[in-house]
Parts: sequence; structure tokens; C-alpha cells
Amino acid sequence: MSIEIVIRGTTGATVVDFHGRLDLHSRWHVKAIMNQCCFTETEHLILNLQGLLFVDSAGLGFLVMCSRKYKDLNRRITWVYAPGFVGDLIEQLQLHELIPLCQSEQEALSSLSS
Repeated sequence: MSIEIVIRGTTGATVVDFHGRLDLHSRWHVKAIMNQCCFTETEHLILNLQGLLFVDSAGLGFLVMCSRKYKDLNRRITWVYAPGFVGDLIEQLQLHELIPLCQSEQEALSSLSS
């Protein structure tokens, strides 16, 4: 299974839903979408990782790089925690210290008012 990405707008944010595998081969597809988001979303970008079944070092590194780039544009980005293997990896690498991480999309949206 490759990656499927759905972009949807919600009040005050754009949500990018990831489903499937984010690896070396699928990151080029993700790169095009993330570049588009950098040009179109000026407030808050939420990367919903709940549908990711697998991520390798290239995919995870790419997500971190995109998040840093987005922050460098003085924009807000949040990741929604992924269950299972992907979530365990994010925890072990302590990525919450680099990128805001929420347990749900609703939590990410409610953090807008904080």
C-alpha cells in the first residue's frame, strides 16, 4: 500500500490526513502536497498522522524538515499523534520537543484559542 493524502479545510486550519505508508518512494508525492500547503495555508497546518501504518527514516525526516520549514515561515504546525508503530517511533525519538503533538484533531483545533 502506498500513501493516500486528503487535504481539507476547517475553521482556522488546513488538515492534511495521511493514510498508508510514508517512505522513501512516497515522499515525493508528499513533498508536492506540503509545498502546496506552504503557499496556501497561512494560519495553522495540522498533519493528521492517525492513518499512517508505516514510516521509514526518509519519510519521518521529511515530515520534520517540512515542519521546520513551515515554522520558519512564522506559521503554526501541529501533528496529530499516530497510534501503533508510528506513534511509538515519534515518542522514542522525542519529536514532541520539536513539533507540537496532539492526541486528536479536536485537541489541535482547540489549541488555536490558547
